[in-house]
Amino acid sequence: MRQGCVHAATAVTAVADPVDVCEACILIGGEWVHLRQCLTCGRTLCCDNSPNRHMTGHFHEVGHPVMRGANPGDDWTWCFVDEAMIRETDGRWEQYDPFLETGALVAAKTLEGGGSLDVPQDHVTDHGFPLGEWVAYVREAHGDGSLDPDDTALVELIPGWQW
Repeated sequence: MRQGCVHAATAVTAVADPVDVCEACILIGGEWVHLRQCLTCGRTLCCDNSPNRHMTGHFHEVGHPVMRGANPGDDWTWCFVDEAMIRETDGRWEQYDPFLETGALVAAKTLEGGGSLDVPQDHVTDHGFPLGEWVAYVREAHGDGSLDPDDTALVELIPGWQW
Protein backbone atom coordinates (compact mmCIF):
# COMPACT_ATOMS: atom_id res chain seq x y z
CA MET A 1 0.00 0.00 0.00
CA ARG A 2 1.27 3.44 -0.88
CA GLN A 3 2.34 5.68 1.95
CA GLY A 4 -0.45 7.96 3.11
CA CYS A 5 -0.35 11.71 3.67
CA VAL A 6 -1.73 12.63 7.07
CA HIS A 7 -1.12 16.32 6.38
CA ALA A 8 -3.69 16.43 3.59
CA ALA A 9 -6.20 14.53 5.68
CA THR A 10 -6.17 17.29 8.29
CA ALA A 11 -5.24 20.40 6.28
CA VAL A 12 -7.24 20.25 3.05
CA THR A 13 -10.43 22.26 3.16
CA ALA A 14 -12.98 23.32 0.56
CA VAL A 15 -11.51 26.41 -1.07
CA ALA A 16 -12.81 28.68 -3.82
CA ASP A 17 -11.35 28.41 -7.30
CA PRO A 18 -7.88 29.95 -7.57
CA VAL A 19 -7.47 33.47 -8.90
CA ASP A 20 -5.35 34.07 -12.00
CA VAL A 21 -2.64 36.17 -10.31
CA CYS A 22 -0.12 35.74 -7.52
CA GLU A 23 -1.81 37.66 -4.70
CA ALA A 24 1.55 38.62 -3.17
CA CYS A 25 3.29 39.58 -6.42
CA ILE A 26 0.45 41.93 -7.31
CA LEU A 27 1.06 43.83 -4.06
CA ILE A 28 4.77 44.34 -4.77
CA GLY A 29 4.71 44.62 -8.55
CA GLY A 30 6.39 41.23 -8.91
CA GLU A 31 6.17 38.69 -11.72
CA TRP A 32 5.35 34.99 -11.58
CA VAL A 33 5.91 31.94 -13.76
CA HIS A 34 3.22 29.54 -12.51
CA LEU A 35 0.53 29.72 -9.86
CA ARG A 36 -0.16 27.47 -6.87
CA GLN A 37 -3.12 27.42 -4.49
CA CYS A 38 -2.98 26.67 -0.77
CA LEU A 39 -5.59 24.03 0.01
CA THR A 40 -5.95 25.18 3.61
CA CYS A 41 -6.69 28.90 3.17
CA GLY A 42 -7.17 29.19 -0.61
CA ARG A 43 -4.48 31.81 -1.32
CA THR A 44 -3.09 31.78 -4.86
CA LEU A 45 0.65 32.43 -4.93
CA CYS A 46 3.63 31.92 -7.23
CA CYS A 47 5.80 28.82 -7.73
CA ASP A 48 9.45 28.16 -6.93
CA ASN A 49 10.47 29.04 -10.51
CA SER A 50 9.17 32.56 -9.88
CA PRO A 51 11.58 35.14 -8.42
CA ASN A 52 9.69 35.49 -5.11
CA ARG A 53 8.67 31.84 -4.46
CA HIS A 54 5.62 33.01 -2.50
CA MET A 55 3.91 29.61 -2.08
CA THR A 56 6.96 28.05 -0.44
CA GLY A 57 7.28 31.16 1.70
CA HIS A 58 3.62 30.79 2.69
CA PHE A 59 4.28 27.20 3.81
CA HIS A 60 7.29 28.26 5.90
CA GLU A 61 5.49 31.28 7.35
CA VAL A 62 2.10 29.79 8.28
CA GLY A 63 2.66 26.03 8.00
CA HIS A 64 -0.12 25.20 5.56
CA PRO A 65 1.27 21.94 4.15
CA VAL A 66 -0.70 21.18 0.98
CA MET A 67 -1.04 23.06 -2.30
CA ARG A 68 -2.13 22.35 -5.84
CA GLY A 69 -1.25 23.62 -9.26
CA ALA A 70 -3.47 26.60 -10.06
CA ASN A 71 -2.84 27.12 -13.77
CA PRO A 72 -5.47 26.02 -16.30
CA GLY A 73 -5.08 22.29 -16.90
CA ASP A 74 -3.13 21.60 -13.70
CA ASP A 75 -4.31 18.44 -11.99
CA TRP A 76 -1.84 17.73 -9.20
CA THR A 77 -1.39 18.26 -5.48
CA TRP A 78 1.83 18.58 -3.43
CA CYS A 79 2.56 18.06 0.27
CA PHE A 80 5.42 20.27 1.45
CA VAL A 81 6.00 18.22 4.62
CA ASP A 82 6.23 14.86 2.82
CA GLU A 83 7.90 16.50 -0.21
CA ALA A 84 5.67 14.33 -2.38
CA MET A 85 2.94 14.41 -4.98
CA ILE A 86 -0.31 13.25 -3.41
CA ARG A 87 -3.81 12.32 -4.53
CA GLU A 88 -7.08 11.39 -2.93
CA THR A 89 -7.99 7.76 -3.54
CA ASP A 90 -10.81 5.85 -1.88
CA GLY A 91 -11.31 8.55 0.74
CA ARG A 92 -7.66 8.80 1.79
CA TRP A 93 -4.66 10.79 0.61
CA GLU A 94 -1.68 8.83 -0.71
CA GLN A 95 1.74 9.68 -2.05
CA TYR A 96 2.50 8.64 -5.61
CA ASP A 97 5.15 8.96 -8.28
CA PRO A 98 3.71 10.40 -11.52
CA PHE A 99 6.98 9.76 -13.38
CA LEU A 100 6.82 6.08 -12.52
CA GLU A 101 3.15 5.77 -13.45
CA THR A 102 3.53 7.61 -16.76
CA GLY A 103 6.59 5.52 -17.57
CA ALA A 104 4.69 2.30 -16.95
CA LEU A 105 2.13 3.34 -19.56
CA VAL A 106 4.81 4.39 -22.04
CA ALA A 107 6.78 1.17 -21.48
CA ALA A 108 3.68 -0.99 -22.00
CA LYS A 109 2.83 0.84 -25.25
CA THR A 110 6.42 0.53 -26.42
CA LEU A 111 6.39 -3.23 -25.91
CA GLU A 112 2.89 -3.60 -27.40
CA GLY A 113 4.13 -1.79 -30.50
CA GLY A 114 7.01 -4.26 -30.92
CA GLY A 115 9.61 -1.99 -29.33
CA SER A 116 12.16 -2.87 -26.69
CA LEU A 117 12.98 -1.58 -23.24
CA ASP A 118 16.62 -2.47 -23.76
CA VAL A 119 17.44 1.16 -24.46
CA PRO A 120 20.31 3.45 -23.44
CA GLN A 121 19.67 5.69 -20.45
CA ASP A 122 19.48 8.78 -22.67
CA HIS A 123 16.76 7.30 -24.92
CA VAL A 124 13.75 9.59 -25.36
CA THR A 125 10.56 8.47 -27.15
CA ASP A 126 9.18 10.28 -30.20
CA HIS A 127 6.69 11.92 -27.81
CA GLY A 128 9.47 13.26 -25.59
CA PHE A 129 9.28 10.82 -22.66
CA PRO A 130 12.72 9.88 -21.19
CA LEU A 131 12.14 6.12 -21.41
CA GLY A 132 15.78 5.15 -20.88
CA GLU A 133 15.92 7.24 -17.70
CA TRP A 134 12.65 5.67 -16.52
CA VAL A 135 13.89 2.09 -17.08
CA ALA A 136 17.11 2.84 -15.18
CA TYR A 137 15.18 4.59 -12.37
CA VAL A 138 12.73 1.70 -11.89
CA ARG A 139 15.40 -1.00 -12.01
CA GLU A 140 17.64 0.88 -9.57
CA ALA A 141 14.78 1.51 -7.12
CA HIS A 142 13.74 -2.13 -7.32
CA GLY A 143 17.33 -3.29 -6.87
CA ASP A 144 17.93 -1.19 -3.77
CA GLY A 145 14.53 -2.00 -2.25
CA SER A 146 13.17 1.57 -2.39
CA LEU A 147 10.43 0.88 -4.95
CA ASP A 148 6.99 0.93 -3.33
CA PRO A 149 5.33 -2.52 -3.47
CA ASP A 150 2.35 -1.04 -5.36
CA ASP A 151 4.75 0.45 -7.92
CA THR A 152 6.54 -2.88 -8.22
CA ALA A 153 3.19 -4.55 -8.93
CA LEU A 154 2.34 -1.87 -11.51
CA VAL A 155 5.62 -2.40 -13.36
CA GLU A 156 5.28 -6.18 -13.22
CA LEU A 157 1.91 -5.89 -15.01
CA ILE A 158 3.75 -4.64 -18.11
CA PRO A 159 3.69 -7.58 -20.56
CA GLY A 160 7.26 -8.61 -21.26
CA TRP A 161 8.81 -6.60 -18.40
CA GLN A 162 12.13 -7.96 -17.11
CA TRP A 163 14.00 -6.75 -14.08
